[in-house]
Amino acid sequence: MGQGVGRGVRLGVAAIALAGLAGCADLGALGGGGSGPGIRALALMGGAVRVRGPEGYCVDQRASDARRGFAVLAGCALISDQAAVMPTLDGLITVQFGESGSAIVSGNEEAFADFLTSDAGRAVLADDGDASHIADVAATGANGTVVARFEDTSGPAFEGTTGAEWRGFQDIGSRLVTMSVLSFARAPLSRAEGERLLAVAMAELARANAPDAQDAP
Repeated sequence: MGQGVGRGVRLGVAAIALAGLAGCADLGALGGGGSGPGIRALALMGGAVRVRGPEGYCVDQRASDARRGFAVLAGCALISDQAAVMPTLDGLITVQFGESGSAIVSGNEEAFADFLTSDAGRAVLADDGDASHIADVAATGANGTVVARFEDTSGPAFEGTTGAEWRGFQDIGSRLVTMSVLSFARAPLSRAEGERLLAVAMAELARANAPDAQDAP
């Protein structure tokens, strides 16, 4: 990894990781119990970007922070008592948009993936910032995305989740976006299922923010 690229990756990822950790700090169980039908998409950061999950996923507005670009998504039936839809791959998804100008993935995919396996990278992946709690990191980068799978031994970030976590990084416009996929303890995702859900969710998020999709429902 070149020194310039490495430093840029470290600073960019660390900044968005801290923002994401702040968004999770006061979250316990999934929202649930909503009275509406559930919403598939939500504008964030004053309408600058929006979040939308795979089919069957809705946004938990109570657990999300639209102003800061942070969103939590789960099966619609888990979010609202008026929704019956559940996704084929049932997990918990979090999304954190960085500030304008934070994009750093494109062109740095391999360096980014290498960074995540370092001590500094494991600290970024850790919910509590402690690299010693992160084990079995496997990271790859290509075609504008970086994905990692790892174990965080510090305990679940959300009540009711367990096991491995999948983390994805991509640029949307001029922003770095971090996405996490977690398993529910009641029905853990297999390695292949977690990887598939992350890939589908990242692709859907990119489509939701494409220039010709901004006015679509």
